[in-house]
Amino acid sequence: MNILLIYPNINGQRQVQMGLASIAAVLKGNGNKVELFDTTFIMKEPFEKIAEKLKSHMAGFRPDVLLIGCRSLEFEFMNKLLKAAKGKLPVIVGGQHPTVSPEEVIKGEFVDYICIGEGEEAISELIKAIETNSDTSNIKNIWAKKDGNIFRNPIRPLTKDLDKLPFPDCDLFDARHISEIGTFETSRGCPYSCTYCINDYMQHLYGGVGGYHRDKSVARSVEEIAHFTKKYNYKWIFLIDETFTIKADRVKEFCRLYKEKVGVPFGCMTRPEVVSEEKLVWLKDAGCNMIRMGIESGNEEYRKKMLDRHMKQEHIVNAFLMAKKVGIPSYSFNMVGLPNETRKDVFSTIEINRKGKVGEAQITLFYPFKGTRLRDYAEEHNLFDDSQQVSSYYESTILKNPNMTKDEILGLYRTFNIYIKSPKVLWPFIRLMEYNNPVSKNICSIINTFMKQGFRFRTFKIFFDHLMGKLDFIARVPKSVPA
Repeated sequence: MNILLIYPNINGQRQVQMGLASIAAVLKGNGNKVELFDTTFIMKEPFEKIAEKLKSHMAGFRPDVLLIGCRSLEFEFMNKLLKAAKGKLPVIVGGQHPTVSPEEVIKGEFVDYICIGEGEEAISELIKAIETNSDTSNIKNIWAKKDGNIFRNPIRPLTKDLDKLPFPDCDLFDARHISEIGTFETSRGCPYSCTYCINDYMQHLYGGVGGYHRDKSVARSVEEIAHFTKKYNYKWIFLIDETFTIKADRVKEFCRLYKEKVGVPFGCMTRPEVVSEEKLVWLKDAGCNMIRMGIESGNEEYRKKMLDRHMKQEHIVNAFLMAKKVGIPSYSFNMVGLPNETRKDVFSTIEINRKGKVGEAQITLFYPFKGTRLRDYAEEHNLFDDSQQVSSYYESTILKNPNMTKDEILGLYRTFNIYIKSPKVLWPFIRLMEYNNPVSKNICSIINTFMKQGFRFRTFKIFFDHLMGKLDFIARVPKSVPA
């Protein structure tokens, strides 16, 4: 069969989408022809042009089935694409959003099937049933519309042996997704259950059929990375596993084999409480030059009670300090705009980044995704601001906060990294840059850009001294700032 995958990548992330690449490889292995319609590089065009390009692709390829991977923030855009296609082809929607909000998706006018959970086996079975005109109403993981009814099938057991899956089909993607950086998974899922994360939902979804977190073998993982690194001449590798360092023996064996078979610099993600100096030494020796760890909130009590992240302050600080000691640059994940968060909470997050001497801090605005416990909390406590719509967690907050105004939250979001990287003597000035006016926003943008390019404290002081002499709105700040 001819299967057209649709990737409604509204935020334009430039990397191979591993879920689609894996499913495409399985479908091709079953004898199907697969092509991809990817919106990544055309999102700035008017929607009418995007729709025309989709219809043109369909006219040339003549698909038998449309298969769409959909994340929650892409749902509305996906529906517009399906409406524009206006065909009678079977439409299958898989991915995060139909998994966490199946009723909403299956009731869509242009949707015939949804896949809940992992899709390699389920979608393969569904495609075979469609091709042979067999019954599609009783396939596990699949919800199907038939004769005016919706058939809601249960979840099948997870694929335990990930080594049996073929290598992902990266050739399906535009070369601009590939560049010189390769992304790989050596495991799936996460053993933790943070209240803001889909992994918590997936843990419960698969609770009756086995653990959600599974590893590929080290040998298979390294073989896959080596294959694509040679094929695409990757200069850097990023491992998208959410807790890469959780098993010491596996980390040690991976580092040994990776150094021997690949030898390209790489980065990974993990959690502070599963980091040790010994593991970091292995990683460094194998070529690791970036480790990313979640902080999210610097208030230990809030983190435990609201986020279900049970880690001590010293675990977080020590993990980042150990990385610095070993010589691996660090990167932290942080959020502002969490439910009922206070200004003091945000500065606790800023302080813990400072104490850990974090190399680079990512800051996002909390978004309450469907299927998460923290969204349930926000709904139960009437925290949603119905007037606010966003398409990205870098854009704005959709929650009401009794402790901070929206302008206060966005001001802290803009200045978060400036506070981390600046001497405290400059903090009164930075406080002025939190204000919601064009001058403050532009200055924040300029400084944040400079910081990404290695902006340092002395340059920071010179820059502000100059501004202090030029801008009336900061006249209250002393013109001479101690070094």
